[in-house]
Amino acid sequence: MDVVVFGATGYLGSHAAEQLMIAGHAVKCIVRPQSDTYFLQSIAADIHVVDFVNGDLSAHIDEGSCVLNCTADTRMHLSDLQRSKVEIDLTTQIFKAAAGAGAKRFMQLSTVMLYGFDRPPHAIDEQYSPSPKYSYSRIAARRERVLLDLAKTSAMELIVLRPSNTLGKRDTSALPAILPLLEKGKFPVIGGGGWRYSNADARDVGRAFVHLLDLPIVGPEIYLMKAYDISWLDLKAEIDNILGRKSRVLNIPRGLALGLGGVMEFLFPYGSSPPLTRFMVETLSSNTLFDDSKLRSTGFLPKYDLHETLLDALSDKSPY
Repeated sequence: MDVVVFGATGYLGSHAAEQLMIAGHAVKCIVRPQSDTYFLQSIAADIHVVDFVNGDLSAHIDEGSCVLNCTADTRMHLSDLQRSKVEIDLTTQIFKAAAGAGAKRFMQLSTVMLYGFDRPPHAIDEQYSPSPKYSYSRIAARRERVLLDLAKTSAMELIVLRPSNTLGKRDTSALPAILPLLEKGKFPVIGGGGWRYSNADARDVGRAFVHLLDLPIVGPEIYLMKAYDISWLDLKAEIDNILGRKSRVLNIPRGLALGLGGVMEFLFPYGSSPPLTRFMVETLSSNTLFDDSKLRSTGFLPKYDLHETLLDALSDKSPY
């Protein structure tokens, strides 16, 4: 199938484009003029540089194709208005361009963070009502509602994928934040590190999109996706095992971390990158478990376990 990918220079977007190409689909990557396309060039991707403001996005979308939107502003410290420019405004622009060009299906990369942190300690599924607390979660939830409203008046099919936390090559947040301390023999955790969360290999997120590409649906569908459940201490143990050395737990009390995050949000202006925010603290100190039975019932199974994920991610020496 012809697939048009927006956001293919991003972390998960690059994995989606790569897995779609591996599966043999014709993939067209739409990128901004200022985007870093080093990785896409390395896999010989079909790159189309487009001015998202003044360019005609529909001109790059073929009739009957599938459009995959992985665009996102992943900065942690933004106002709702700043975050909406990509999450809402650009997503709406891409959806309308795809519908106008006669695309068959629109797939949206979303996030489990839209559920907020007022969740039970057990796994939840797609039916659990989001209760977003922070801007990152609020705008993610709003983006899905906007897409569902747009789909009501469009002949184009809509699928939304909510991946769990992920690890993999080209990640710019999780492992890169941990590795400097690991080199000093320390593994940072908040509130003891026993919090359990669902995780997946970034390659499996790409494989999920391959699976969903031509999955028969009768209306808009939302799918959760994960591979395995672990704790931060499980992650530490497996990294120690792979690196062949034992790190020491550096525990930060949860209350102290939340206080520091709040202070840093106050001191740093919107659009900057504080070393810690309350959203980051709650992400690292909450049980974040998901039930992906709906996706698995369609025949999709993740391929990679934690050991395989970390072997691949920790071997990443690339400049992209």
